[in-house]
Amino acid sequence: MKYTGAILSLAGTIILMIWLTLFDMSLIDIALSFSFLILVPLLLEEVVRYNKNNRAEQWIRNVMITSLPFAGAGMLSVALPPGTEAGGWALIWLFFTILIAVGGLMRLLGRGIRPVEETVIDIGLIYIAVGGGWLVLSSGGAGRFLPYSDTIVQLTAIHFHYAAFVVPIVTGLFGRWLVSYKKQDAGLAYRVLASGIASGPVLVAAGLNQGPPLEAFLVAIYVIFLLWMAVWWVWCSAEFPMGAKIAIRLSSMLLIISMSLSVVYSFGLTVDTYWLGIGEMVRWHGVLNAFGFSLFSVMAWRSLKPAPNYIYTSFPVTNLRARGYVGYNIVYKKGWDAGHIYETGLVDDFSLYHSKYFKPEDVAGRIQSFYENTNIYSLEAEVEWQKGFHRISKIINKWTRKMGQINIPVSGPLKMAGEVVSIDDDQDGRKNVKAWLRRNAVSGEPIFAALYSSHLSDKERYMNIGLPLPVGVMTGVLRPLNAKGGSLILTSERQKRRGDEGIYLTLGDWTVRLPLGEYFYVRERTDGNLEAEHVMKWLKIPFLKINYTIKEKGKTTSS
Repeated sequence: MKYTGAILSLAGTIILMIWLTLFDMSLIDIALSFSFLILVPLLLEEVVRYNKNNRAEQWIRNVMITSLPFAGAGMLSVALPPGTEAGGWALIWLFFTILIAVGGLMRLLGRGIRPVEETVIDIGLIYIAVGGGWLVLSSGGAGRFLPYSDTIVQLTAIHFHYAAFVVPIVTGLFGRWLVSYKKQDAGLAYRVLASGIASGPVLVAAGLNQGPPLEAFLVAIYVIFLLWMAVWWVWCSAEFPMGAKIAIRLSSMLLIISMSLSVVYSFGLTVDTYWLGIGEMVRWHGVLNAFGFSLFSVMAWRSLKPAPNYIYTSFPVTNLRARGYVGYNIVYKKGWDAGHIYETGLVDDFSLYHSKYFKPEDVAGRIQSFYENTNIYSLEAEVEWQKGFHRISKIINKWTRKMGQINIPVSGPLKMAGEVVSIDDDQDGRKNVKAWLRRNAVSGEPIFAALYSSHLSDKERYMNIGLPLPVGVMTGVLRPLNAKGGSLILTSERQKRRGDEGIYLTLGDWTVRLPLGEYFYVRERTDGNLEAEHVMKWLKIPFLKINYTIKEKGKTTSS
């Protein structure tokens, strides 16, 4: 349903107004209820507005749609006296915040830590579950078992619903706007700001735990980042439409005032001069942040509707699963093959990869021939596990032999034999799928059973390679790049120009990005044969290198 978040927040506003006419509530209780009923659905909708194909964002969208009854439970938890009943209602809200956090975590795992504007949004989605936990402690009356006053426990709950949820998300939306406005990366200054905003709630929570004088110091660090953001917003607002300009300037002004009060309060605790007591802090700082800064900033960024720079993890993943030993003949045993049709190569036409960033016509003809006529070539490899990974390679090899997949032996020469066969597209779910089945030409052991396809995203075509595993499937999404002398690079490593490239693991419907990277560097030798360098990395650290010699079978011994 269109504008679902707005409809939910409108319904929440009506419920809150009716509730306030019937019952007396403290400012803290009202601020928490305002977050439950109004801010949460508005922000969740804005986060996932543009991506309907990503599983994590589908999850968040479905969670958002169910927010109203959970928000009602949260409101009851703060309206009732602390105790078992109130704690029970708070547990229901905690469950809802955990669902939000799961969506944020899966967004983060599926995409990786870049770009920072999306990561700071995910951190906000995860933080709210911490707020849900503190709400349970506050409403359940657990404060008496903690070394804090009931007010501090309740303020910590509200802190993680505002400073730790609202602020990181609106910071991320600001980053989206910066990227769209600058038509490039948000920049180093924004990355520093986003890092400070993301770590700020933890700093403040640690300060509340330790008390003065550390509290004043940690709060001051966070306040500096918030004031920086407020000033930056005012500067950028010159580019905004009038409504958004007024809202963002109001929110910035109110943030500056409320943060100034926070500094005065913390400094007063440090020097034992109580210019501003906890009661005044709750009234002024809380009101300005909850009903001023938060509301106006959410309204501003929702009116601007900044879109993410790139729609991540929406590429197709093969539907085929092994569920046990994979092996060389998995395609035939499972009936995945399209009537035993043998293909000549992995790619029907290399020119399909043409884009404004990649020119297939500049790739050497023999390299193109290898991908279009793979079956007429033989492969010999030299496997080299990098220093420090030799012992691990033996453990990995024992496991991959039992798995019958990605079975790279320990360092040494390796001659491969194999074939390319067509796969039933209807079963796979992708288009023009080819299986490249490779085995050890000497021992007959399986090495790879890889399902090759491609997909188009943002006017670029990527090589999309599925490797069925005993549980789930690994997908290598490789971006083609031109190299000197007609050479070709296929890489999963993120480039400055963001895209789908990466190595991913899919379990069920969830796809996560692995901390792995790989690239192939294919070049033509002076003798007319090809050579390829395949490097695998873990957290950017190379751990495996395979050097291939690729020859036409007519020019060498048949494999």
